[in-house]
Amino acid sequence: ARENSPAIVFIDEVDAIATKRFDAQTGADREVQRILLELLNQMDGFDQTTTVKVIMATNRADTLDPALLRPGRLDRKIEFPLPDRRQRRLIFQTITAKMNLSDEVDLED
Repeated sequence: ARENSPAIVFIDEVDAIATKRFDAQTGADREVQRILLELLNQMDGFDQTTTVKVIMATNRADTLDPALLRPGRLDRKIEFPLPDRRQRRLIFQTITAKMNLSDEVDLED
């Protein structure tokens, strides 16, 4: 990314490689922990003026390694809470706006 900057690095489901560290028992667990350490090392090389931005997404923030969340590595946390009943209805209405729905479908209920 540095060689091709400006760049955005997007890591979806970062919890798959950045879970809290533990005493790894299997080779796969040790490999995941090595990937996490390399990710942390690379992120430590970025500063505020860099033209490489890292965006991560997860639905399991509670399982992330605290080292990843340390100030200086990720500077913002944007949380999208689960939608409430009204918001779900609006989502369904938007998605189904151009669909032919049965008369039995009631998006209000």
